[in-house]
Order: sequence, then C-alpha cells, then structure tokens
Amino acid sequence: MEIILPLDRSFIDYKELIIKAVEKISVCENRPLDQIINDLLLPPSDVIRFRVENKRTDLGLISFNEGFTLLENAKKSLFSTACDLINPTQYHKRMSYKPAQQFIDSCFLGQTERGSFIASVVCPFINHTIDESPHQLSLFNTEDELYFSFTRQVTKKYMMTLHRLKNAIESGNHKEIEQPENFDFVSENFIESIVDLGEYGDQDLIEISTSWSSITKDIPEISSKICFTRDHIPPMESIINRLKPQDEGKFGNFIGKVSKAQADPNPENRTEGEIVFDFIGDENKVVKSKVFLDNQSFSKALEAFDKGLNVKVSGTLKSFGKTKTIENPIFQILD
Repeated sequence: MEIILPLDRSFIDYKELIIKAVEKISVCENRPLDQIINDLLLPPSDVIRFRVENKRTDLGLISFNEGFTLLENAKKSLFSTACDLINPTQYHKRMSYKPAQQFIDSCFLGQTERGSFIASVVCPFINHTIDESPHQLSLFNTEDELYFSFTRQVTKKYMMTLHRLKNAIESGNHKEIEQPENFDFVSENFIESIVDLGEYGDQDLIEISTSWSSITKDIPEISSKICFTRDHIPPMESIINRLKPQDEGKFGNFIGKVSKAQADPNPENRTEGEIVFDFIGDENKVVKSKVFLDNQSFSKALEAFDKGLNVKVSGTLKSFGKTKTIENPIFQILD
C-alpha cells in the first residue's frame, strides 16, 4: 500500500491528502480511525488499552466504582511489571523501586474510546535516571535507543507475561508460573492486579491490547491483544495463594462495623455465624475481614448490623490470598 504525503502545508490539497493517508493507515492496521489519530498526536509512546465488555458497558459507559477499580489495577499491573523487570521475584513485599515509579509517573491516561468501555494508558519512551525526573526520548533518538528504552522493555514484558499467564492456565501447566526456568518470575502482585481489573461476571470480558509505537521496531512475535474471562479467575487465585507468603497474623483490637452477616436460617441447627467486618487499617484504607462467631456473639453482631452500631473485634488478623480473617475473635458492641 502506497501513501502520498504532501511536503508543504501550503498545498491546496494538503488537508485532503492527510485525511486520505490516515484512512489508509486505519485500513492497513485494521484499527479505528480515531485510534490512529490519537496515536499520531502522541509523543513516541506505546499505548496499552483496557476494554471492558459486558451488559453494563453496552453504551460505552461504566460505573464510577468499576471504572476507578479498572484504572487503579491497570496502573498496579504496569507498575508490577516494571518491578518484575528490575527485581524478578515471586512476591514484592514492598514495591519501592525508583525506576518503576519514574515509569508510572511518566504515563498518561489517554482519551476514552468507543467500543464497550475502553481506557487507554499512554506510555512515553523514557530511560530512568538517578534524579527524580526520567530522561524523555523523542523523534530525534535512534530507532535502537527507542526500542531498548526502559518503557519498551516494560510494555514488551507486560504483553509477554499476560500471554504466559493465560497459556499456563489454559494448558493446566501452573508450574510455568510457579516454578519458572531461568528465574523468569511472574510476581503474585502482577497476577492479583489482573484478577482485580474487573468483576468478571458470566458475560464479562476484559481485553488488553497494545499499539506499539510506529517509529521503532515492531514486535511481531508477541500478539498485541489478549482477553480474560471469568473462567481464568479461579486458577489465577489458586496461583496467588501458593505464591504469596503465608501470613503469620497480627494480633490487635479492631474497631468498625458489621457490613454483612450470614448463618444457617434454622436457629436450631446453627452452631456459628459468619460476618464481614469493616474497619480502618493501615494507610487509612478500609479493610474487609471475615469473622466466624459463636451463636451468642453472632446474635450481638446481628443487633449491631441492624442498628448500625460500632463494634470491637479482638483477635489475630490473617491474610489468605485476597481474603482476610480474624481468628479467635472476641466480639463486643461499643456504646
């Protein structure tokens, strides 16, 4: 396919030829016209797109909570990939790597696009430095400098890791992730961020795709698109539970409210009840924890739930994958 580009903006048919050129690129790459225009207006960048497809996004809209969760975990997944690149390990207890933070700080949230709901993350080409600000690359850098930039290393590893994870799940070969060769680890932090991207209902689909920058080498060996559905979540959660270090627990007094209660509907058969207890944890974030109570304490929990009362639960807080539980609880309603 040949594309004619005018050399002088003063040509009377300049605009017409530019429009035709963009339309031809759209046909050649089989991508919507607006995506091509958005990419052409950006600095040298790779663009990661997160598309949520379900009944709730048919009009191209998404709920505030679901959209916030998508963006927060999209950011976490890219940040985890940068950390995996710097320090390959199965679990990052603290992700405090300066190059990874520089990469995230350099990224932009792109224009939302039509097609269910699409959120795009623009990743400009940078190289990390010892200073607070990364080194921004431009059109004047060589093709190799752009290709081997820190950003391209992260985006390339990101798509490769997604495909490795999906292939391991669909083939049933979880050892590929849990016991990789050559210490090519996929961290628990990364997998958890993919699980948390959406709600993954029966008809939900989350598609992650990449538009590689056109001013440097392409990566034909890596598919630029991958999808995850509800069927992929249980195996990922199972891998998470095995990769994450066992939590020995932390004893404390936790104050909050009962947000959910359930038990056998027949009181005669009931030996215990389960509640979901919400309290403020570290970094002032709300923590949801399961608590199993005897009948007497469960009755108090039902009263607190109905009246919206504050309660105190004393016990050992433990994490099992994404689930938190308070063991050996002592339950008390606060005045």
